[in-house]
Amino acid sequence: MRNNNITSVDFEEEKNQTESNKKQSEILKKKSRAQKLIPWLIVVIVSLLIILTCVLIAYYQVYTSGKQNANVLEGVYTSSYYSMVDNVNNLAVDVAKYSTLTTNQAKLNSLQDMMLDCNYILSGLSVLPINEENASSATKFFNQVNGLCEAYSNTLYRGESLTQDEELVFDEIGLVLGKIKENLNSQNASMYDSGFNFVDSSIFDDTGMNELSAGLGDLTSDSIDYPAMIFDGPFSTALETTEVKGLSENEIGKDEAYDYLKNTVYKNRSDVKVEFDKETNGDIATFDFNVTIGKKTFYAQVSKRGGLLITLSGYAETGDPIMKNEQAMELAKTFANNIGFESMDSVWLEVHDNVAYINLAPVIRDVIMYPDLVKVKVDLTGLEVIGFEAVNYALNHVERNLEFVVDTSDAESLLGFDYNVLKVSKTVIRLDSGREVSAYEFMVERIDGMYFYYIDANQNQIVKTMKLVMTNGVQKLI
Repeated sequence: MRNNNITSVDFEEEKNQTESNKKQSEILKKKSRAQKLIPWLIVVIVSLLIILTCVLIAYYQVYTSGKQNANVLEGVYTSSYYSMVDNVNNLAVDVAKYSTLTTNQAKLNSLQDMMLDCNYILSGLSVLPINEENASSATKFFNQVNGLCEAYSNTLYRGESLTQDEELVFDEIGLVLGKIKENLNSQNASMYDSGFNFVDSSIFDDTGMNELSAGLGDLTSDSIDYPAMIFDGPFSTALETTEVKGLSENEIGKDEAYDYLKNTVYKNRSDVKVEFDKETNGDIATFDFNVTIGKKTFYAQVSKRGGLLITLSGYAETGDPIMKNEQAMELAKTFANNIGFESMDSVWLEVHDNVAYINLAPVIRDVIMYPDLVKVKVDLTGLEVIGFEAVNYALNHVERNLEFVVDTSDAESLLGFDYNVLKVSKTVIRLDSGREVSAYEFMVERIDGMYFYYIDANQNQIVKTMKLVMTNGVQKLI
């Protein structure tokens, strides 16, 4: 008969066996779970390795591409810089040689060389990462030299000669070139010593300056006495301040500037193509554009503040004048008034070959505001505006409280004897000291020529006198 009694020893053995079986079961389960996780771990590790590899490859490609782009950009900057330096030196040599030339044909050839030098210089300046405020005066200077050489070339083409006064302008140009060359030579010396890198030196700091701009030295009009050379009537260069008072505080964006050019400046011209070029952040911050009309190209700057045309630059067609002077003045006035310059009227006209240079000023309550002058260039063959400059207007145009206390008859008594008054106008002018005054403008004919007298309308004293002279068929006030 089987004994069914269970002893304590048997119970302990059975208990131990049960626990052992449980542990083995747990171990087997863990092994099973671990074995199941291994493929997933392998997938995750492989995936991470693939991602890391892709990141490394992408970084290498970006780094390599960036280095390649930097190398290309360095080459562009280097080429542009040294081309500019070479052509500044060439221009200085051409200007120095000009005074030794004795025939009109030799002078004509020299002027053509100067124009080519200026174009190369301007091309280099436009590419280089130079502080705009630092370079704007230099850019304007080379543009003016280019325009002067073009005008003089046209005179010589007609078989005429330049006057002594006209040729003496090149002495002033030579002095400015000397200062520019001095700054460039100083920059070149430091470049050779330090292993100069244009890309690294192009980064602008918080003040809008970079190493390249600083190395070139101060090229602004405060440092260099840039001559006012081209076709200027009364008070056309009266810039005594760089405070921008004539533009509203409201700023526009690039798209608004584009729209202004496309639909206001060139309204109803379907053949106009406008392309954004760059931003200029000088005293008058602008959006800059290249404008194409048929085969003609123009360079235009629109102010960020107020959204007005500040500069338009282009070339005239070759040919005989078609438009009359009176029509050109009316075209200039209409053009300015239509693009946001109100109450403008013609105050001066000069014609050189087939180009009319017209000065406009606001005429408010019958008072000519000379400090707010705008210059317009009209192609008398192409019948259109090809140049525009409104820097004076942008700097100076403000509301003025005007007083004309002195009677015109009392003012006229200061003119003396033997004269014939052709016209009397109320004006605001800026004196050499920078102070604005209300003045009567007397246009007076005397036995030796035409004079303009400006008499303070509150203190009754002559504050400015100009004489009209003819220089090679062109009227100038001195």
